[in-house]
Amino acid sequence: MAELVAAFLFIGVVAYAVLGGADFGAGFWDLIAGGAKRGREPRHLIDVSLAPVWEANHTWLIYCLVVLWTGFPSAFAAITTTLYIPLLLALLGIVLRGAGFAFRKATVRTEEQRLYGAAFAVSSVLTPYCFGAIAGGLASGRVPTAGNGDAVSSWVNPSSILGGILAVLACSYVAATYLTVEALHRDDDKLYRYYRDRAIAAGAVTGAVSIAGIFVLQADSPRLFDRLSGPALPLVVLAAVGGLVGLALLWAKRTVGTRVAAAGAVALVIIGWGVAQTPYLLGTHLSITEAAAPDASLAVVVGVAIVAGLLIVPSLVLLFRLSGRGVVGVGDRPFRGGVTPWERGSGEGMTEGEGTAASKAERSGMAKGGVGAALTKGDRGTASAEGARGAGAEADRAPAVPPDPTAVQGAPRHRWVPYALCAGAVTATAVVGARATQPDARWYRELNTPDWQPPPWAFGAVWTPLYASIAVAGGRALNAARGPQRKALAGEFAANLALNAGWNNLFFRLRSPLAGLAGTLLLDASNIRLLTRVARTDRKAAATLLPYALWCAYATCLNASIVARNHEPRHRGPSKS
Repeated sequence: MAELVAAFLFIGVVAYAVLGGADFGAGFWDLIAGGAKRGREPRHLIDVSLAPVWEANHTWLIYCLVVLWTGFPSAFAAITTTLYIPLLLALLGIVLRGAGFAFRKATVRTEEQRLYGAAFAVSSVLTPYCFGAIAGGLASGRVPTAGNGDAVSSWVNPSSILGGILAVLACSYVAATYLTVEALHRDDDKLYRYYRDRAIAAGAVTGAVSIAGIFVLQADSPRLFDRLSGPALPLVVLAAVGGLVGLALLWAKRTVGTRVAAAGAVALVIIGWGVAQTPYLLGTHLSITEAAAPDASLAVVVGVAIVAGLLIVPSLVLLFRLSGRGVVGVGDRPFRGGVTPWERGSGEGMTEGEGTAASKAERSGMAKGGVGAALTKGDRGTASAEGARGAGAEADRAPAVPPDPTAVQGAPRHRWVPYALCAGAVTATAVVGARATQPDARWYRELNTPDWQPPPWAFGAVWTPLYASIAVAGGRALNAARGPQRKALAGEFAANLALNAGWNNLFFRLRSPLAGLAGTLLLDASNIRLLTRVARTDRKAAATLLPYALWCAYATCLNASIVARNHEPRHRGPSKS
């Protein structure tokens, strides 16, 4: 159980590094963008890219802190009483960064904008450096088990300095990659070249510092060096390959897979660091099991983490997708579908002349009943002079219908409902399956299992993102389907989730691996049908479901091996003479 909670904690660390790290890296590019005139366009792209998501990404930091102090209270106490200076600086940086970002957009005087912009940019560099320094202090074993270690040398040392610099560089690389892709989506060749060159430079510098850091770790953190050059070496190599692939895709002007390659490279480096520290939480001492809370507390943490993941992850995915499509945003990426100036009640966001002319034209047409219906998709909520002149003629043919301010043109209403329903169904499936699972039961421990069976904690770590992927894919596919096709697809998802929950009951409640094998074979057949049906509706949703289907196939092989190894009955009657 302690290992499972540690895995959940590390999932949060990786997510915050990849998502929140991109936000911090954008602040670094804001800092070095130049003066007001030269840096106007790069900063504007940063603003419109960060505005919808920057607060949501800090959810992962809160998640990590809660899991750490609840699941491993002794480690939390040791870290906070030793590394309180960088922790306070990091939290202060987050607050100043948010305030600077918000107030910079609200002020109109150049001097104030520069002040708030400087606060945003400097704190965006300070915060990741402090987090990297904390990681270096932990990895080098400078945090004692009892806490209250040296408040300065614990984070001002070669390993911490290396960790801080690498954190800033990695965040800068990820942010530049994301912004390059954003510029490509906007067809802005100038900003594409601007951020592409910086992404390549950041990637190259990060690689050079990583190579130089090998000698630093060898001298200052020998255990971390040995583990990185041993068990974690494949992850480090894959991280380097992912970084190179991301840079190649940037150079080729590819948007598909570019951000995934960059984020994957950073995530693999962090996972490699985690593997190198295992089984210790404090680098060289205090193992995971020693620092763990009582089993009852750990069970609550696992349950809350699973439910929270199933509810929050789909919401974050939806937010990122809407932001990427430009459905939500600021600046030159307005709300799609048109919240018109008439719906806002004024010519907000326009010049005085434009606002007056547009609002008069729209009020004239709306009063006569039909300009809103006559606006084309490309108008994006602004009324042209021609539309205003033709309003009277249009009104003669169209009935007077008042505008619906809640309607979004060109998109189905309530698109969140399928996501919410799928998330609820998946949550119920996870709860039913978890209640039936009994990995500590005596009969299960006595089974002859293959060597390639993962440890018990790994199943929860794998199933959590898989359940989230089912909810996301289901919501996306149901949004894309229509009429009878949607009903059939919903039935297919319901049947699949019922078989998913049923396997746990067949295997553990009946204590029958053979019944479990029958259940998982039925689940595999259902997965094939589901993938086929979803692929006809939305191929991206089908691709999201693919890891789930592959894991179920692996579980079938594992179940079959258990059946083969335990095929003889445990109790035999008296033999006949």
